[in-house]
Amino acid sequence: MSTRCIAPPLSRGLVALVLLAGCAGVNPYGPAQYAQTADSATNGCLRNPACYITRPGEEAVIPWVSRAVDAAQTATTVAMILQEADIQFVEQTLVQCAQAANEQVNKVDEDLQGQEPTAEQCRQVVRREGNTEVTRAMDLGARKHKLALDCARAAFAERFSENVSVEPTYQKDSSTGVWRWIDPAQVAEWLKLGLRSQLWGSLVPDLVLHASRNPNQVQHVYDFKFPCPSDKKPSWRPYTKGHPHFPRDQGEMYKKALLGGKGEPRPVTPGGVQR
Repeated sequence: MSTRCIAPPLSRGLVALVLLAGCAGVNPYGPAQYAQTADSATNGCLRNPACYITRPGEEAVIPWVSRAVDAAQTATTVAMILQEADIQFVEQTLVQCAQAANEQVNKVDEDLQGQEPTAEQCRQVVRREGNTEVTRAMDLGARKHKLALDCARAAFAERFSENVSVEPTYQKDSSTGVWRWIDPAQVAEWLKLGLRSQLWGSLVPDLVLHASRNPNQVQHVYDFKFPCPSDKKPSWRPYTKGHPHFPRDQGEMYKKALLGGKGEPRPVTPGGVQR
């Protein structure tokens, strides 16, 4: 089954560089990285997102040379799903993004100075937002989460872009009861018009693997989690009373609505992907 050209996993240093650069619009897979490791056809492939290979390590297929192969790939695109080796690569990249985000936020925190927070530090209230007390665990988690998402967007902006969606929105069709992906342009329009109520009850996982160009055919669902302290087991956020998904939690809804009750959503922590 065809996939886009496959590169070696991101190094933690490279992921950190992506984060420090702000991530948006950054391509962490520079051509120079492959100059000494690939033949001329593959080098051309690495510089051209329109190029495909059949499997990692096999000869590159140049579309303008092999039109028949390109046409066949186009015809089967809808049915394409990522294979296990590709899934492992995606998961490794997500873990590296989580690790880099965790390290960077801990490093710039004046109290932590690069160290992991203790249980006592995690419980400390650092500020108030209205009637809510924001603990250090909440503050650190929010900052790390944002950086990890930015890193994932940059990492998959070109590679596996047809099979990976970052922060996709899903809504339940009231007429059919089926959960469907909502076009980001539609979501942006609702938000621009102040119609947040249109998104009430939507599900927005951090990252979804799906069939090529078909976010409704979900393979796996991931959410970044940053437990505080770091040895604490990650947990899914419960929905509060009054929410349409109460008394379920995130994980239960992802499994029921997006995975059809088959398989489990996967939390991603700096320590790895939890299964």
